[in-house]
Amino acid sequence: MHVNQSAPLLSRSTRQIDPRYYQLAVQCGLLMWGLFGLQFMIPWQNATAALLTALLAQWAFMRYYAIQPQMLSALNTSLSIILLLHAGHWIWMALAALIAIASKFLVRYRGRHVFNPSNIGIVVLLLMTDTTWVTHGKWGQAIWLALLLAGLGLVWLLGWRRMLTSLTFLGLFSGLVVARAVWLGDPWSIPLHQLQNGALLIFTFFMLSDPMTTPQSTTGRMLFGAWVAILGWILQFVWFIPNAFLYALAFSSPLVPLMNLQFASVLFQWPTRSHT
Repeated sequence: MHVNQSAPLLSRSTRQIDPRYYQLAVQCGLLMWGLFGLQFMIPWQNATAALLTALLAQWAFMRYYAIQPQMLSALNTSLSIILLLHAGHWIWMALAALIAIASKFLVRYRGRHVFNPSNIGIVVLLLMTDTTWVTHGKWGQAIWLALLLAGLGLVWLLGWRRMLTSLTFLGLFSGLVVARAVWLGDPWSIPLHQLQNGALLIFTFFMLSDPMTTPQSTTGRMLFGAWVAILGWILQFVWFIPNAFLYALAFSSPLVPLMNLQFASVLFQWPTRSHT
């Protein structure tokens, strides 16, 4: 009897933890490791521009729509942009952050934003100018295991059902990469190198997992994760497009409202008064 009662209590307590705080801690840890451990050259102007623009845009939009200001999501968004996007000038970082935050308030359907903010901000800038880029190999393989464990920690916080999009994507994408290597007769070192990619895990667990922009039903999350994996694999290995999974998510995001209509479920809400 004691065991049966304690499980729901544990479940309720973990649900009350806002996973965005966990994400923020991981992002800050990654940034510190990149700066001091891997000696990344991140111009302070670029990082400051992305951070301040995201916070100011969030504050301005929430004031305009008479919503209580809440900056946690803007911090998560700006740090994702800083971690993944490189730019030749700080203005591009500011523009990416502005597009990311604006998309949450201006591109909506039934009260929910359609695009993952940091994803659409990065993709739009990649399409706009050749002075911005994403270097997937910059994180190397040394931090791969730590990122995997951090991602599994998010699975524990949100629950495996809520993380089905990420888990389905990673499982299917990995399977397709391995199947291609087997078909071509490549040594195992090649698919392992392709999968031990820090940027891929950052995308999988801390961008694709956003519960506000993924389908609300279990079936929808699995289908969406599978579709992003297939499209990303095609873009990367058939059309040889860099940043394939980023484009795959951006191009697929408009499918989420359709999936929510087809597979009705309870809408997710962050554990705060602000759901933006």
